[in-house]
Order: sequence, then structure tokens, then C-alpha cells
Amino acid sequence: MTDQIWFHKYQIIKVLGHGGTADVFLSLHTKLNTLRAIKRIRKNHILYSQLLNEAHILKNLCHSCIPIIFDFEEDGEYSYIIEEYIEGQPLKVLKSQFEHISEEVIIQFAIQLCDLMQYLYSIHNPILYLDLKPDNIIISNNQVKLIDFGAASLKNEIGKRKYSLGTKGFAAPELYSGHTPDERTDVYGIGTLMYFMVTGKSYDVTEQKWSIKDMLRNCSAPLQRIMKQCLQYYPMFRYSNVSVLKQKLLDLHQKNAKAKDQSRKSSIIAIAGTQERIGTTHLGIIITTYYSKKSMKALYMEKNDSNHISTILNRYKQSKMKDGVYLLHNCYMLPNFHIDLPYQLEAYPVKVFDYGKLNQDNYEDFLNADIKLLVCGGKEWELEETEKALKLVYEKEDIKYLLNFVDGSMFREILKYMGKLPCYRIPYEPDPFRWQSTKNLNQFLNQLFD
Repeated sequence: MTDQIWFHKYQIIKVLGHGGTADVFLSLHTKLNTLRAIKRIRKNHILYSQLLNEAHILKNLCHSCIPIIFDFEEDGEYSYIIEEYIEGQPLKVLKSQFEHISEEVIIQFAIQLCDLMQYLYSIHNPILYLDLKPDNIIISNNQVKLIDFGAASLKNEIGKRKYSLGTKGFAAPELYSGHTPDERTDVYGIGTLMYFMVTGKSYDVTEQKWSIKDMLRNCSAPLQRIMKQCLQYYPMFRYSNVSVLKQKLLDLHQKNAKAKDQSRKSSIIAIAGTQERIGTTHLGIIITTYYSKKSMKALYMEKNDSNHISTILNRYKQSKMKDGVYLLHNCYMLPNFHIDLPYQLEAYPVKVFDYGKLNQDNYEDFLNADIKLLVCGGKEWELEETEKALKLVYEKEDIKYLLNFVDGSMFREILKYMGKLPCYRIPYEPDPFRWQSTKNLNQFLNQLFD
């Protein structure tokens, strides 16, 4: 075939693909010495007139991620659409080569697809693509390229379509039900592509919910929710347009970027109390769990002689992990007697050191932490101990003072005596391991660390 010259100028190099609707060849323009893709459509094909619509659509498009139509030829048996050859790998091939595509890349590709759809909708005569699938996506230098507009339709001519050219597992249900497709049909298509990038499979609308959840286990809950809304069976329950979908993806991208940036910064959070049994263990576990919920690996380290963690572990009979760190209800922890052992603590970008009662022995270590939290008592019989601790640290400006076991009126009264010191009231939370995201607790933690 490489010896064949078509139309006196296109040397056929190889077959790029065979399909039920067309064959695609890679060719060399012999005079310009440039590569071209040639799509050959049989004239007696039942969908011939609809397939030829691709040339009509592409001739009016001008986008770096969409192929340009250069020429159109025909003979007695076939019509030939000569297009720009877009180099790169089909998404389907890319997924087969790399078993895991990172969530960051999936979100970036989905945002690019939204941009491409927005371009198609923004031109003078808007276009619905309607056939988003891995074979029609080329990845070139981490950029999404969109090929094969055989199923695309001018928005104002959508009612003239006689056949659906959508692909099972990627096409929205309305393409087969006789309902008129719209922008939400392409929202569904973007959802199926994200699903494919996560699972490597097409989307089966009949799949059991528990099975889908299992297949998406390597995907964050926020991205799962975005996909779920894209893939709603009825268009009215999907995102209303790609602009809304794009904003959701951008928000998630920014959130993930912020979390990743924070995770690179190894920080030590030191907690100390003005007296014993003031709640440093309880607070330390809440903070460690808080970071885990934000997908940031944190480790609670008991740097006092209370032995509270050993008591907790004995009660729950928790087994030791491989690196010597214990895990209970999504909270990583080390009891006091393990502190001096050489663990690989670099795996935990956030370390929560619980010093128990602040004293002359732990004072210097407490002050060397990145974030310093001093838990204070505010009741009459606790104020003497609080005043002693304040004398140790009163010259330090970067300490945050936390009042425990006080109500709102008592807290406001204490503030009068604390001057300009940054003070916070610890909200009541009975279970530090499995606390619920209440407004007061979220506000408290966000004020401390965001």
C-alpha cells in the first residue's frame, strides 16, 4: 500500500484505523512533504450523507485541537476527506499503557474537553459533538485533541438526524431513546471519559451501584460526585451545561493543588496544656483526624507520660502497622514509649506533638514547633495554673491560646483579661476519632490552620 499514490499527490503510508463507518489512512502530501489523514467513506453506506456531514462541519472550524480540512476528493465508489494529521496517542492506547492515570491529569483532560465543547457551542452556528469516546481523543504533549466529527451535528439541525452514531458505553441514553440531544449530552460524554480514565472500562448504566463504587475506589469522593452527576440517566439531573461542569472541575483542581502544596510542607504542631487532664490528647486526635479528612497524612505523637494512647490501643486491641505506627479510625499515632525509635516519619508531612502539661522540661521543644497551641483552663480553680503557664510564654507572639471546657459567656469574660492574645474556644466534641463536621468545629479548625 505504501506504493500507492492517491489523486496524484497523496502517498499512502499505512492504515490508521478500520471502522464500521469509514477507513482512515496516514498519507504524505508528496509536494508539500507533510502528513495528512485521509478518511474514506463508501458511497453506498446507509449513513453516507450523515457521515459526509463531517467535512461540512470541520470546514468552518479553526482550533488548534481540532483537525483542519484540506481537501475533498471522490471516485465512483468512495468519498475522501483529507484532514490535518494530529500526532499523539489515542486516549484508549494511553490508558492501556499506563494502568493508573493520576486524578490531577484526569481533571486537566476533562477541563480541556470542556474548553473544546465551549468552543464548539460558541461559534456562529453551534455544534454538538455527541460521540465523545477514547478512540476520538488524541493526547499530544499532554494536550487533548478532538478528532472524528462524523457524529457531530449543527445544533439547529439536530432534528434532521436519522440515525444515532453514538458508541455504546459512552453515548448518552437520549441518543437511543429518540429524545433530542443537547449540551447535556456532551456533559454525559465527558463523564464517561473520566470514568474510563479511572477504571479503564466503558460505562454501563445497568451496573449495580456497589460495583461502580468499588471500581472507583482509586478516585477521590469529590471527583466521584462530579462523575455521578455527569452520568445521570436523565439530562435534567446532570450539570446544565459544560460551563458549570468546568467550574466544578476547576474548583476541585484548585482544592487538590492547595492540599498538595500544603502536604509538601512538613510541619510540626505542638500542643501543651496549662495543667494535666485539660484535654491535650482529645484535641491532638481531633487535629490528626482533621488532616486525614483533608487527605493529608498526619501522625499524633504522645510526648508525655500519660500513657493515654497505650490505654486506647489496649481497649481496641489495635495491631501494629509495618512501620511501627498504629492506626485507629483513620488516625495514625505513636504512644510515648515508641518516641525514641527510628521510624520513617518523613512519610507524615504533619506531626502533632502532645506535650501534656507545659513545664520547664518541655518548654523549649514546644516553642520550636511550627504551630504552637496552648490549652488553657478558664474556671476559677484552674486560673492559677493558667497564669503560671502564661508567664512562661507571654513574650512569644506566635502561640495560639485555646480555652477548653468553657461556655460562650465564660469565654467572653476570659477574653477581657487576655488582651490581644489570639484566643479560641474549643467546641464540644464527644468522639475525637469519628467527629462530625459541625459548623462550630469546622470554623474552629479552619481558624487554627487555614
